[in-house]
Order: sequence, then structure tokens, then C-alpha cells
Amino acid sequence: MYRYKLELVTTKDIMDFVNSVTGIKGAVKLVDESGFCVNGKSLLGAMASVEWNELYCVSDEDIYARISKFCKE
Repeated sequence: MYRYKLELVTTKDIMDFVNSVTGIKGAVKLVDESGFCVNGKSLLGAMASVEWNELYCVSDEDIYARISKFCKE
């Protein structure tokens, strides 16, 4: 399992992130600091996650190359 801290600020960021992970096999989740999660391949889920203080992407595969421009650290 891989975990990346993200920063999705604009609607374009969200749309680009979802487009980047849509074709990935396996689960891609957006998770907050308390463990609440939504589907990272869902535009609606990604839009909801913007309100969270801390945002992480958790995936079954190493997807850093696809999402590196959204990674905070």
C-alpha cells in the first residue's frame, strides 16, 4: 500500500488528478487525517475532499509518477 500527501486546490487540479488515476487498476482512495475516505477515481469524491485539512492518496500500486505534481511532500 502506498500513501502520498496531496494538495488539490483548484477545480482544474481535481479534474486533472481524477483523469490521472482513472485508468489505474486497483483502488485509489482519498483519505483525511482521521481515516475518512472517498473514491479517488470519482470526481464527486475528489471535490468533497477539498474541504479536508489534510489530504492523502492511498493506492494499491506505486502511482507517484502519475500524481507527482499534486504531491505536497
